[in-house]
Order: sequence, then C-alpha cells, then structure tokens
Amino acid sequence: MEELLAENALTISVPEAPGSLGDKGSLRSESLRNQNIIVQFAKEVIDFSSQYGNETSISYTARNLAGGANIFPSYGDFTQACVFRTYGPWWKKAPSARKPFERTPKTLLSDDYIEITFATKVYPIKLDIYETYNPGAIVRLLACDMNVGTDVDTGLSVCQWVTLWQGRPEESTRQSRIFSPPLKQCPFPTDVLRLELCHDLAPYYVDLDCVQLHGTTEPVNNFSCMRLHSEQFYVKDGDRDNVMSIMTGALKDLSLEPNPKESNTENQYISKEMKQITRENETVKEEMKNLKQTNNSDSVSNNGFFDLLPGEVIQIILSNMDLSGLCNMAQTCSHLKRHCYDSLQYIELNLQPHWTQVTDTVLYSLMKRCSHLLRLNLSWCKNLLLTINGVDAFLQCCGSELTCLYLSTCKFLNNDCLMSVVQYCPNLRELDIDSCLQVDSTGFSQLKNLTMLQRLNLYRTYIDTMSLTAIIRSCHDLQHLNLGSCTCLHFMDDIAEELGNNCRKLKSLDLWRSRSISHEGLSHIYTSCRDLEEIDLGWCPELKSRTLCFVELTQNCTKLKKLFLTANRTVCDEDLLAIAKHCKEMEQLDILGTREVSAFAAQRVLENCKKLIMFDVSFCSGIDFPMMETWKKEFPHCEIKKSYQN
Repeated sequence: MEELLAENALTISVPEAPGSLGDKGSLRSESLRNQNIIVQFAKEVIDFSSQYGNETSISYTARNLAGGANIFPSYGDFTQACVFRTYGPWWKKAPSARKPFERTPKTLLSDDYIEITFATKVYPIKLDIYETYNPGAIVRLLACDMNVGTDVDTGLSVCQWVTLWQGRPEESTRQSRIFSPPLKQCPFPTDVLRLELCHDLAPYYVDLDCVQLHGTTEPVNNFSCMRLHSEQFYVKDGDRDNVMSIMTGALKDLSLEPNPKESNTENQYISKEMKQITRENETVKEEMKNLKQTNNSDSVSNNGFFDLLPGEVIQIILSNMDLSGLCNMAQTCSHLKRHCYDSLQYIELNLQPHWTQVTDTVLYSLMKRCSHLLRLNLSWCKNLLLTINGVDAFLQCCGSELTCLYLSTCKFLNNDCLMSVVQYCPNLRELDIDSCLQVDSTGFSQLKNLTMLQRLNLYRTYIDTMSLTAIIRSCHDLQHLNLGSCTCLHFMDDIAEELGNNCRKLKSLDLWRSRSISHEGLSHIYTSCRDLEEIDLGWCPELKSRTLCFVELTQNCTKLKKLFLTANRTVCDEDLLAIAKHCKEMEQLDILGTREVSAFAAQRVLENCKKLIMFDVSFCSGIDFPMMETWKKEFPHCEIKKSYQN
C-alpha cells in the first residue's frame, strides 16, 4: 500500500465501463472491475544521449522531464523544458557529419533518447507525453524489466527491453499537445521507460515538458479493451486523433474464442467453422510436404537454383540486406549460410539498431565473420550481458583492421576497455566516445597512441587538459574534433594553441559551452587552421566582439560553411558584415540572442551568402517577425529561424 502512495502517483479506481462497445456488452473486459489505475509523472531522468543545457544548470536540461507539467498548455521555447542538442536535418548536412553505415535498417530513425523512472512499477496501459514546442519527434517508446533474473552461463543480471510503440516522425504543428500513442501490452510491470526521438522533420528545437504514465498493478487479461476504457476516461483535448488508431489496434487483438455468455447455437456454429478450417489446414500441410519431397528428389542438391548462380552475384544480392536479413538468410540452406558468413559481408557492422539484443554471446558469434571489419558501431549498447570481457575479446579478434569505432553512451566503456581499444585497434581513424562517463584521465591519456586519428568525438566526457594536450600533439591528421560540454577543460586557450600548432588540417571544431576560450585562444585556431569549414562557439561567454575575434575569424577562414555564435551577446553588425563579405560558402549561421545586430546587417548576410540554407535569428531584438516573414519570401532557399514563447 505504501507504494501506491508514492510521490507523483495517483490511484484511480476504474468502474465498469458503460455499454459503448455493443448492446450485448460481449467486448467488455471482466478484468476492469475493481481494477486500480495508477497515474504518475516521471520521478527521475537516469540517462540521455544529449541536452541543450549545461550540466550545472536547470535551463533546457534533460532532468526537466522529471516531475509534473510546468509549461503545458503554453506553447513555445521555455527554459523549464527538456531540450536536446540538435534539431532538423542541419547537423547531418554539416561538414562534421559522419558517413552513414550502409546496412542501417530503414526502421532505425532515432537520433536521441532519454530514459526515465517512476515511483511505482505498473503494467503500462497509457502514456502521456507533454510536447510543448515543435511536437512530432517521438518515434519509439520502450519499457525495461530489471528483474528478469540472472544469466545461467555468466551469473550476470539480465534486463529486458520491449518496444511499446514505434512510428515515424511527424510534421510539427504550432501548438502544444499531449501525445498518447497506442501501446502494445507489456508482459511485465515496469518503472523504467525510454523515449527515442528523430529530429529530421523538426523545424526547430523540440521541447518536452513531462511524461505521465497510466498503469495497473496487475496484468490486464483483455489489454485491448483496457486500452479503450483508458482512452474513454483519460483522452484529453488535442489528443483525440489517436483514438481511431487505438480502436483499430484493439479490433485486431480481439479473440475468436467462444464466449460462454453467447448462445449455444452461436458457439456451435463457431466450433463447426473452426473444425473446418483445421481440416483444410492439415490438407495444405500434407500437399506442401509432398511437394517438398518431389523437389528434393529432382534436384542435385538442397540449395535450389542458388547453386546455378555465380558466387559474386549471390554476394551482391546479400549486400543489399541489413544484418537481421543476413542472419535470417543464413538459416535457409548451407550454401547461402557460407555466403552469409563471408567476411566481405561484414566490412561494416552497425549494431546500434540492435542495442537491446547485443550481448557477449552475440559478439562471440560474429567474431569468425568479421576478420576484415573496418567500421563498427556499438553506440547505445548497454545490455547488462554485454561486458568488458566480451568487447575486449571481440576487438582482440577483429580490431586489427578497424578504422572507425563508435561507442556513444556505452556504459561498459571504462579505462580498461579504452586501453583495449588502443591496444587492439591501432589503425583507428574515427573514434566516438561521447557521453561515456566511466572514463577518466587514466583512460584518456592512452588515446595519444592512436596517432592516425582524423575524427574524435569527446562530447560530454570528463576529458582533462593534460590528456587532451597529449592527444593533440600526437594526432597531426585530426580533422574533426568535438569538445562540446566538456566540463573538465578549464584552460581552453592552451588547448586552442596546441590545435593551432599541431592540427592544421582541422575542418570542424565544436567548442559548445567552452567557458574559458577567449579571443587569444581563438586567434591560434583561425591563423593556423585555414581549412576550417565548421566551428561552434555557442555559449562561450569569454569571446567578445570588441576584440575583433569574429571579424578576423571570417577573414582567415573563408571556407567556413557552418558558424554558430549562439548566445554571444556582443556580436554586432560589424561581425555580420564581415561574414557577408568573406564567407561566401556559408550554409548554416546561428546568432541566437545577439542583441546588437540590426535587420540591415542580417539582410546583407542573406544577400551575399548565396548558399545559406539555415539562419537562426532567435531572440535578436533588432529583427522582428514581420521582417523575418519578408525575408522568407525573398530568400525561399534559406530556413530562417526565430524562436518565441506563446
């Protein structure tokens, strides 16, 4: 009883629903009688892939998703919301964008995720997601069971993730909403949920206010009817578009088993029909069995016509399959199994779409197939049965030719594991360990041995100045470096000087929220790294326009395609006129919150930067909405952004 009185939880006794599902009431669920529905907001945010806000702040951070509604029904850009780092397709079009994996399933749409806990474990029947700015980015909802038990072979704890709902991103509407997609029945009570988002269609940052879970303490016998009753009691204004899809799902799940409340005649009729279907089914099975025996006797082998195809043709056919399709094809016959296990089919291995299933056993089974592996993506993989030992053994066997390794938000990555990466993968050109918080200076210092690195993502890690300096001094081919939200880098001017001295091939640099970078440090970068195409200087408060650092940046780095000066209050017309004059290749420009710019200077940028496709002028007091609407008509090729609060 104490659990039911937990904070943020409300217990509602649901009466038997009225006879809205038919005069006979035959679709009513008996389990609804005296059933308690617990309604609760998220208690805590336990994991996330990115956030717009600072680690030490409460503005625009992931933790804002916990608790009740603070914004709804208002619509707009509010600091109390949960906001992610990126939006729209812009980051995927930037010079820093990574090459996608070839065999990525089309169903993988997620760019970001966030995981939340609740006070009380329940069987979910409804989930309300309060979207208060640019709704429509939610594409997947999952539930977790942390009490499955232990693995027989390893003795490790087992957790289970199941998908409750999956869909595609939607075009945003300019009003807040409560998104309540139809959920699949969850086979276990849960207090951990995961939301995954795709930002491709989001015109601007996506804001989430809170999440409310409706569930029961006992499993529901007729989940579809329960879902209908739940909608009847809890559907809110603006959320009724989901009712039809919920009812459709319920009808699909309806059972054809005889109902004892129906008449005997009706039961006898159904029974007779089912027997007839069963007899027909047995006949079909017998015919298929005879056909199979005939084919086997007439053919030279059991592989059908595939024996007649050249191996190269089969390899080309298989190359169009994703990993799941390849594994399924391997089970059809021995001939295709040999081709499916060919190491040339595993030059690239993207396991991120299968993060819930990747374990040590999975990696062991892939070892023999990955002798020529070049690119590996283990991002988001966090199964408790995926251990350091399993990853270590896989890299030892398959890492010698590896050039690209993505380990974003991997919980298994610690100092020892990173040392294994350095030891077994000496040819790495790309390494992504963003949001891997188990690594400290002991592990980071080993990265200096990866001397061929060209891309390094350290976003939201605890990298320190000494370790990063050693990496920069040894990696002279570095082209893409992400140091966004690295809170342990207190001497960014020293880092910038090292970059200028050692990494002259630099093309993209992310210094998002680097609080110690000044005009002196920036000068080392723009005087030495003339090939720079992208730099993010958002929320860098020590950079001042009066030092002419932004003007000199544009004069020296004329190849710039993306420049973010987000929330720098000192940016002025002189800076924008310099951009308009020198940066003809500019494609993305963010001057959010710059109070000193005028509409005249902004228009000069639009006129002279012909390749500009995104221009963020949010919270620029010198640029009003009527002017922005005029620009949209005059420069239709450019997406002009201006955030607001309603």
